[in-house]
Amino acid sequence: MEHAQSSLEHPLVERLLGLMDRKHHWAYPALTRPGLNRDQLLVHFRHEYLVYVRDFPVLLARALGNVPPVDEVRRALAANLYEEQTGGVSKTGPHPDLFITMMNGLGFSRSDFADDEVWLHPDARAYRDFLFRESAVAPWQSAVALLTIFVEGSANERAELAGTYVRRRGEDAVLQHPLVQFYGCPPDAMVLRRAHAEVEGDHRKDAWSMVLSNAIPESRVEAQIYAVCDEALVFWLRYRDGVAQRMGLTR
Repeated sequence: MEHAQSSLEHPLVERLLGLMDRKHHWAYPALTRPGLNRDQLLVHFRHEYLVYVRDFPVLLARALGNVPPVDEVRRALAANLYEEQTGGVSKTGPHPDLFITMMNGLGFSRSDFADDEVWLHPDARAYRDFLFRESAVAPWQSAVALLTIFVEGSANERAELAGTYVRRRGEDAVLQHPLVQFYGCPPDAMVLRRAHAEVEGDHRKDAWSMVLSNAIPESRVEAQIYAVCDEALVFWLRYRDGVAQRMGLTR
């Protein structure tokens, strides 16, 4: 696959990076420092699990099922799906299970993360429904961008592409994590963090390459890619507002 760096002159790049710059929620700093109680942590992490962590392999599969014979895209999505569902690339385990292992380290059980169909905040459910709907809607490029650029990406996207932000790896990625530093999660329970540190850098490159190599400038496809990601940001911000409200956080 064409390396993402060779495609960064694409006019879509700056528009998407401008959007990703805004993928930051006012309540996020509360998760990076001490002060939250167990109920607040559970509200946050149960939402994360039920909204997208549990079913992210399924969302990738839905997108993959709509990709035509574009071999490099199919390979990259399949590799991402393989890692998310099995942990085969990082030699760990299924990422949803690793998430529960991390929660076990905080003293929660798997049953704490059950989906009872009524617990989720309505805006969280709306975001989840949006992801399921748009992950299987044409054009396939917009579904791939939604999942691999928007969902898997962060407000660090611009700096990561520029090479000025480098993900922590290995034990440094674990020991500097707020759950270990402030909330007593044993480092041994942070396998998911280790896995992300190992594979997400390559996933970021693949994400941008898949999208940029298959989006003709000023085309309907390019417009749809941006429109879906822009709509996702609206749903995501409402979702995060709803979770913050449930956690009792205020600006």
